[in-house]
Amino acid sequence: MTIEANKDLVKRTWQTMLGGNVEGALANFSDDVTWFITGKLEGVSGVKKGKQAVRAFLDSVMQAFPGGLKTEINKAYGEGDTVIIELVNRGTSVTGKPYENEYCFVFELADGKIQAIREYVDIEKAKIALSP
Repeated sequence: MTIEANKDLVKRTWQTMLGGNVEGALANFSDDVTWFITGKLEGVSGVKKGKQAVRAFLDSVMQAFPGGLKTEINKAYGEGDTVIIELVNRGTSVTGKPYENEYCFVFELADGKIQAIREYVDIEKAKIALSP
């Protein structure tokens, strides 16, 4: 795939996922996908391995933000099979607190599928939004 096709795949997958169509987004992930999230927030940080683990994580995100998250993608960069996106997610947590956080995601693609994701985020903002 071209760099532009890779960037388009990542952006479409992200919008599909946050639009609530988790299964549609997962169709663009390899079966052995990994998703690493920085920080030390139990149930969030660390590595999720495989589609089932990613599905469970995304289900927990949907529960944590029942009204969904609105994404503003600010930049997308690509080289080879790597796509980097900078974005802001906004929403209201299940505790009723507003949430706004800046993210940087690194997506590694293989054979037209998302193979690995590395997520860099201020995890403290998530902790605050989700605390009672």
